[in-house]
Parts: sequence; structure tokens; C-alpha cells
Amino acid sequence: MNVTISYRHLDSSPSIDQTIKSKLEHLDRFFDANIKADWVCSVEKDRHRSEVNIHVGSFHFHAHDESENLYKTIDKVVSKLEKQMAGKSKKVKDHIHHKHQEKA
Repeated sequence: MNVTISYRHLDSSPSIDQTIKSKLEHLDRFFDANIKADWVCSVEKDRHRSEVNIHVGSFHFHAHDESENLYKTIDKVVSKLEKQMAGKSKKVKDHIHHKHQEKA
């Protein structure tokens, strides 16, 4: 997995980097292809924001969240991505399975 993490209006942190990378590793189970993630952490006034774009082959996934706590936004964004990627993975597998049944 190729992960790029950017920060806007806050300093980078090894702890935040590690948390994001660790959470994103769980998304590997949905696709066999190489995953590219671009994550942006930002803060404006008291609102923390996480936004991520994921590219897997020809598929694109996007999620964002705002909260008073950056770690909460990370958890919510990963949860949103899991739902999107699980749904797409199931569709792809169902489509492949359906094509094999037609040939039989």
C-alpha cells in the first residue's frame, strides 16, 4: 500500500502517521491490487478534518469527516471507506461469479 499523508494548518506527527497507516492496512483485504491512498489532515479553528482519496486499479473511493478530535475523524473515515470498498468488492466478485456460471 502506498500512503501519502499531508497536513494543513497543523504539524505532522509520527503518532498520527502510524495510526492512519495502521488503520488503512485493514483495507487490503478487499482488493488484491495495489492501493494508493492520499490522506489530508487539517484543522480550522476547533474543527479537525480528515479527507482521503483511495485508488485501487480503476476504482476510486473518497471519504471525509470533521470532528473536535482528529483521531475520531480517522476512525470515521476508515469506517466509511470500509463500507464503500466492501460493497464494490462484493459487486466485482458477484460479477465474476455470474460470468463463470453463464459459461458453465
